[in-house]
Amino acid sequence: MIKKQTLLGFLLFLLVVVQSLFAQTNKLDAKVVVFQEKALLECIYNYTIDAPLKDSIDKTQKEVYTTILQTNGSVSKFWDWNSFKKDSIIYFSKENISTDSIRKLNSKYHNRVKNLFTSTVFKNYPNMKITVTDNIIPDDYIYQENKVDINWILNDDTLTVCEYLCNKAICSFGGREWMVWYAPEITISDGPWKLYGLPGLILKAEDSTSTHIFEAVAIRKSERPIYLEMNSTRYETTKKQFEKKKYEFESLDPKEIFDASNMDLKGSTTILIDGHRFVVVKPNKYCPLEL
Repeated sequence: MIKKQTLLGFLLFLLVVVQSLFAQTNKLDAKVVVFQEKALLECIYNYTIDAPLKDSIDKTQKEVYTTILQTNGSVSKFWDWNSFKKDSIIYFSKENISTDSIRKLNSKYHNRVKNLFTSTVFKNYPNMKITVTDNIIPDDYIYQENKVDINWILNDDTLTVCEYLCNKAICSFGGREWMVWYAPEITISDGPWKLYGLPGLILKAEDSTSTHIFEAVAIRKSERPIYLEMNSTRYETTKKQFEKKKYEFESLDPKEIFDASNMDLKGSTTILIDGHRFVVVKPNKYCPLEL
């Protein structure tokens, strides 16, 4: 098993490498973004889903995702770590990236990774709103919801996370009961996914069933941009409509669909469709963050 210190050092090394890609500029061309602001801090989280297996009554299997929060205390972006690395290369390369190179980057950072967090969550963009982008193969979607105040109950318990002493808080949000640990030393009221509103950065969050767990593994200062890229093919929808369609899609058996199509997957469990990663073999049941 990799020691936490080794993992932390490796992630920090990767952050330094990615930072070098931003050395020439920390601002994107206005033609490719809807908005952009400068981050003050980046926090990498391991996001674990302990999901029930489709063919078992009581067995579960863990899915582990690596995600990143970029925040400045006002606006934030929570998304997949591999997507962050890929976009860093595409948008901040010294040279123009060819179509073939982009295809290879998609393969490296999307198709070859075991788990990919497809949602991107913007908090407080626009003001007092949460904006979410996601995909349902082969289409991209975007919707907004109101940024509501979360009714937190503070607790005296403490826990050290990522070398920061954290305080405990609990709340009901998105149909789940959440237990979180936040670091008062990091005076940014933000956290993973849609969680926020405490006097310090949330470094760990776990729902009452332990199905969903976010835990920080690396934190660093940053001046990289927080941005929403333009996408003329992205469909605007509502949260309710998207979640309904997402549930219907995830309820399908993708392997049966591809078996019926006589496609040759050459032993792979994932393929790319219009640049989107599609998992052909899904042993776990769909476990959305919100119920």
